[in-house]
Amino acid sequence: MSLRNSKFELLVAVATGLSLFACYGTLAVIGLLGALGIAIALDEALWAGAIVAFAGLAVVGLGLGLARHRRPWPVLVGAIGAAAIGYVMYGQYDRVVELAGFILLCFAAFWDWRLRRQQAPTPTPD
Repeated sequence: MSLRNSKFELLVAVATGLSLFACYGTLAVIGLLGALGIAIALDEALWAGAIVAFAGLAVVGLGLGLARHRRPWPVLVGAIGAAAIGYVMYGQYDRVVELAGFILLCFAAFWDWRLRRQQAPTPTPD
C-alpha cells in the first residue's frame, strides 16, 4: 500500500483540527453556555491533556509524511508548535505562546500537505 492511499494521509489535518477544537471550541461552548446561564465544571487537566494529545498526534502524522517527501522541516516546525502548546498547558500559560504554537502546528500541517501533493505518485507493481 502506498503512502498516498494510506489511511493516515489525513491524520495531520484531523489531529490539528481536533487540537484546535479541543482548545478554542471548548472555550466557545463554555462561553455560550455561560451566557445562557448554564454553568459547567470542567476538569482542566483532562482538557489540557486532550489538547496536547491531539497536537502530539499531529506531529506523529507529520512524521509519517516525512517518509513520503523526505523533508524534515514540517516535522520540526510542528514539533516546536506542539512543544509550545504543551508548555502553555502544563507550564506557564501565555496566550501569545499558545497562539504561536497553534499557528506553527497549522503551518506545518499545511506545509506537509503541500509536500505530499507535490510528490509524483509511486508506480504500483503489476
